[in-house]
Amino acid sequence: MTSTNNDSLLPLQDMALPAVPDWLPLAWGWWASFAAGAMTLILIAVYFRWKKKRLAAKKTALMLIQKEKPAAALELVRQAALCYFPREQIAQLTGKEWYAFLDSQVDNPLFEANFEQWQTVLYSKQPITNSEELVQHCYQWVEQALPPKKRKA
Repeated sequence: MTSTNNDSLLPLQDMALPAVPDWLPLAWGWWASFAAGAMTLILIAVYFRWKKKRLAAKKTALMLIQKEKPAAALELVRQAALCYFPREQIAQLTGKEWYAFLDSQVDNPLFEANFEQWQTVLYSKQPITNSEELVQHCYQWVEQALPPKKRKA
């Protein structure tokens, strides 16, 4: 015989579910992730700011050299070199020593081969025919040599 009577069942209450967890406070792992992300962004910003500041002299020299005559362009090369190399190393160089230094900083020498033309441009009032080429040499030097790269001895 089956009983349809529910009297035999125990009186049970409804199931009590725990509350849904909140987002806050976050676990320490989330805080560590946020801190690592923030530090990464800060380091990236500092790096790009440093790079922009480091290349400012080069960009300015490249912009100004294109508008100058050879003698002024060579003076801009010296000023740009002073921004990147020690003053004691650059300030004392003149003549062939200066051109040898310039050629030592690039792969293809541009200045010692044209020593006579540079001397004519710097110390004579007579115009020369390849002044644009000399200005282009200055532009190429700044573009290739600055900022200085570590060279093998």
